[in-house]
Amino acid sequence: MLMRFGTMPMSSFAHRMEGFTLVEFLVALLIFAIGILSLTALQMRVLRGDISAYNYAQAIQVAYSMMDRLRSNRNSAISGNYNITDVSEIIDGDGLPPLADDDLATWRDNELNLLPSPNATVSCDPSGLCSVTVSWEDSQGDSNVPVQSTTLNSNI
Repeated sequence: MLMRFGTMPMSSFAHRMEGFTLVEFLVALLIFAIGILSLTALQMRVLRGDISAYNYAQAIQVAYSMMDRLRSNRNSAISGNYNITDVSEIIDGDGLPPLADDDLATWRDNELNLLPSPNATVSCDPSGLCSVTVSWEDSQGDSNVPVQSTTLNSNI
């Protein structure tokens, strides 16, 4: 056995340097846990962004659908039968002419209500210039996020 002056035998010293100590293991575990928590937070942000993008795409589809309805019933649209400033103005359809009320009710029930807390405005002037604005709440639990909206303008 080799011995140094005032120290342990060399073979015993080399044996103690092998492996991890408990403190080293705990530090490594802490670093790993922080990394996992960071990845979880990143995943939550990505998921929120995905939901927001889905709602935006849905709102655009809803606005285009109403614009198609306005085009298919042009005379009623330019007469102002489709004009609303709030979704609460849409009454249930009765199946009788003018069919704009039926069209609006079907649109509200089957398409607009796919969005969270939806609202809409529809306006057409006598020249055929129409505007459809769809708004929805995209807060996902965050009260700092404003109401989102998209507007589609077209000449029908």
